[in-house]
Amino acid sequence: MPTDYSRSLLLASTAADDQPESLRARIEASQVHVSADTAIPGSLTALLVLVADLRRLPVQLSIDPGCGPARLSDVVVEQVQRIGAGIDPERPIAISAAPPGSLHIRIGADHSAADVSGIPDGHGTRLRRPGHPFPPLRHEGTGLGAVLTAAMLTGEVFKTVTALGPGTHRHIDTLDFCPVTLFAAAAPTPEHVHIEQIALVGAGAIGTAVALILDALGATGEMTVVDPQIFELPNVMTCSLGTSRDADRRLPKVDIVKTALRGMTVRTIHGTVDDLIASIDTCTTPMPRTVLGAVDSIQARHDLQRIYADLVLDGGTGGRAGTTVSLHEAFPTGPCMTCYFPVNRTALTAEQRLHRVTGLPLARIARGDRPLSEDDLRHLPPEGRKLLEAHLGKPVCGLSHLVGLTTIDGDNSYRPSAAFVSQQAASLMVGALIARLQPGNHIPARQIEYDTLYGPQPDVIDGRRPRPGCYCQTSADVIRAVRTHRAAKQLPS
Repeated sequence: MPTDYSRSLLLASTAADDQPESLRARIEASQVHVSADTAIPGSLTALLVLVADLRRLPVQLSIDPGCGPARLSDVVVEQVQRIGAGIDPERPIAISAAPPGSLHIRIGADHSAADVSGIPDGHGTRLRRPGHPFPPLRHEGTGLGAVLTAAMLTGEVFKTVTALGPGTHRHIDTLDFCPVTLFAAAAPTPEHVHIEQIALVGAGAIGTAVALILDALGATGEMTVVDPQIFELPNVMTCSLGTSRDADRRLPKVDIVKTALRGMTVRTIHGTVDDLIASIDTCTTPMPRTVLGAVDSIQARHDLQRIYADLVLDGGTGGRAGTTVSLHEAFPTGPCMTCYFPVNRTALTAEQRLHRVTGLPLARIARGDRPLSEDDLRHLPPEGRKLLEAHLGKPVCGLSHLVGLTTIDGDNSYRPSAAFVSQQAASLMVGALIARLQPGNHIPARQIEYDTLYGPQPDVIDGRRPRPGCYCQTSADVIRAVRTHRAAKQLPS
């Protein structure tokens, strides 16, 4: 089955205000060439992530093998080709010198021949175009810095091959950014990242990017991963983990994340936040102190707060073209997720809209991971059957988007996205986690938002205070009691 680039093209066509088919022809004609100085710490990880991110675009992709002592080893070349084949086996990656007229992307500081270059510096990244020299590196690049570097470089490629118009983007000439310290001077990176009592809710685009970063960091410890969905073919283009073969096998997304986190003990819950809470209350899953939220709707964000963890780090993508990333740090005492996303009690949910338009029962819509069948359509009104019959075999959870109901009044939070966008959101989350893991590092609640078509700038960082009248302020005693009760529960010996 041909690789499905529809989501990547949807993102591109929305950003470029162009038709997907004409845009696809332009992107397919684009030649992108990558070279790397693998002697720089973190550069090999950055190269492999960059290859995967670029292969998720239908460009013509080549990798420079180098020469002499700097030549890529046969093992690395095999890794590159295997990564590319796992995403699109019909578009092999060429191992060659730069084709004439190609866009040259370099991982390395010797960048005079490249159109744009990047290097990991500690947990952060540095990007430069010709004429803008790199300063001396402060720290050895980590897995976080490597993934962020790859994501930022892919963003620069995306802007070029889609030929975005004036006023819609900014080509980055220089960038020095660390998701741990933000725009402050980078502190020495810890030798090791060890995490305990943490839950990752959502194993889709952002969740797999979080897992990719944690594995690249060599993180150890334990984590609970929660998601109800199955990995499918369109996810190959949007997620940072998973191959076409995984999609053919219809693996649970939580299992893909568990396999990737090689240094950690991972519990999986193939279900929802309600299933996680039930598991906590029955002492089969420990109460997390930190929740990494990688969900895609306002209601799901409110559900994160009901866990009542010490800290919620919510990462998101959105905006007009799905290229905006955000981080919201939430606490039981406020600001909580409802402070950031107040309840709109007059709006219908996507599920309610799907039920109203098609007649599909809400109880059936709730079983979102099960494919739509003929039996589901049998008792629907003619209008509903006609609307849904083209989507037989597809999971119910995505039908609201497929039939265009997200443009009706209500929560219109769905946007197309891409792995390089989600990786930047995940970098903000993991950066905040590392910042708060450091002893004595007391920082206020941070809200960060920027459009990846422009890149992060100092004014994208904002503090946030609790919203007066929010549940976290009016029901503080109830929240405290629930947290105390759950924290007192212990796993059975």
